[in-house]
Amino acid sequence: MAISTSETDIGGSREHFSDPSWGGKQLRNISLFDYLSEQELFELYQLGKIHQFAAKSNMVIEGEQSRGLFILLEGKVSVYKTDRNNGNMIRLAYLETGAAFGELSLFDDVPRSATVVAESSCYVFSLEEGPFNSYLDGRGDQLKARFYKKCAEEMVSRFRQQNSDYIISQKLLWAYALRKDEEQKK
Repeated sequence: MAISTSETDIGGSREHFSDPSWGGKQLRNISLFDYLSEQELFELYQLGKIHQFAAKSNMVIEGEQSRGLFILLEGKVSVYKTDRNNGNMIRLAYLETGAAFGELSLFDDVPRSATVVAESSCYVFSLEEGPFNSYLDGRGDQLKARFYKKCAEEMVSRFRQQNSDYIISQKLLWAYALRKDEEQKK
């Protein structure tokens, strides 16, 4: 487990970051990996790297071609999406220690869909797509099948949530439009 020193040092003792047992427990919290055995999680954690980021630095940039997941080991980040109409950044989420992002890029080859900015000094675990796929290849088809089945389940879950959110937003928009129409008639 390598700790990157390319970003600004934010101090403090982070020795537990190098412990594969501790790291495996962090990976267990990611739904895409909850089917893995303890040993598989430990091995996977050892393939990743720890990076430090100073507050206000970009960790991921929308549109870049990087692939891999991140686990926020310490700190807080905001996730932004660019509004294509005006170029403004819209905050989609505020994530704290323990949150993961970028996990779906482990299996698709598309540019990053959002920008992630450190709101505080942060430590993150990163696992790039290359070492991850090599790990899957070395462990056989059964592990690959379990991973891709879990990816499909995750996508279905997100799709269902998106459908639900869409229906709610449409009802709210219609209610607002009808209320405005009623007000204009008065």
